Amino acid sequence: MAWAHWHKARSLAFGLTCTLGLLSVLTPHGAVAEDTSPDHQSLVWAVPSFAPAFINESGKLSGYAADTQNWFAAQLPQYDHDVLLVPLARLLAEMKNGDGDLRCSTTLIPTPERRKYITFADTVLLHLPVSVVIRAEDEDRFTPYLNDEGHIELDRILGDENLSAAIRIGRAYGRNVDTHINQFRETNQVMQVAEDTKFVRMLDLGRIDWTLYFPSEAEYYRRLLTPELAIKALPIAGNTTLLEGTIGCANTPLGKQTIAKINTIIEENPTMPWTEFYAQWLGQSDREWFYAARDQYIHSEHFEARLEYSPTEQSQR
Repeated sequence: MAWAHWHKARSLAFGLTCTLGLLSVLTPHGAVAEDTSPDHQSLVWAVPSFAPAFINESGKLSGYAADTQNWFAAQLPQYDHDVLLVPLARLLAEMKNGDGDLRCSTTLIPTPERRKYITFADTVLLHLPVSVVIRAEDEDRFTPYLNDEGHIELDRILGDENLSAAIRIGRAYGRNVDTHINQFRETNQVMQVAEDTKFVRMLDLGRIDWTLYFPSEAEYYRRLLTPELAIKALPIAGNTTLLEGTIGCANTPLGKQTIAKINTIIEENPTMPWTEFYAQWLGQSDREWFYAARDQYIHSEHFEARLEYSPTEQSQR
């Protein structure tokens, strides 16, 4: 079956060899962990397709989550690592079943329901939230819509008939963002489109003035479709909190044991060096935003990071 496409960890698809140079930089003391276990347990990394976290091209797996997965796999040499490409719904169903090989995934968001059958590691992935994406050259046009913290006031740009936008039909952007969108969904300045992969191209052609994307998502489509276009993500007022994702394994004795090992790795690397993979999928200004937010997250006593981000200040750096 197409979804059950297997790759050995040492193969090109898993990419450990391809990322070895970067691993040597990010691994503590510049070395991959040594294998001290005589018996190897099979660990299946279940991978849903979601660019640019996971990008599957001609059997080669890349993307920031794939690189993060490789980084952690290199720290767990006591396992034989395999990769399984599988839709998210199928992945969750198989983890709920709990039978077969040890199964883990890198990009899961813990929920009360999932905690019933998945054991989760401490936070691994940090993401910038859904943001307003514009042409970088239009930054001054949006300055009047920023609040005192430098965050865009979504209801104000939605209500401006001189600013055209595109949103995807049926996409949930988050409770706060959706509340604003629903008030203006049927207005002339808001275009509703069935598929959002071409929104960056629409920006480039001048058909719209702004849209909504995760910043890494926008950068992925920019590189793919309009590499000459400079874009910028503006934080949305009330929606600046970093999103957290992590590694989850089936809630079995082996799964709990594996998560305990992963948590030890996380604890030993408080600067979260693997998040550099995500940062490389951001544009320059968004990367500065992420670094500032990540630093605040790492050094905060609370598991929340809100960045008082000012596009004007960023442009002066």
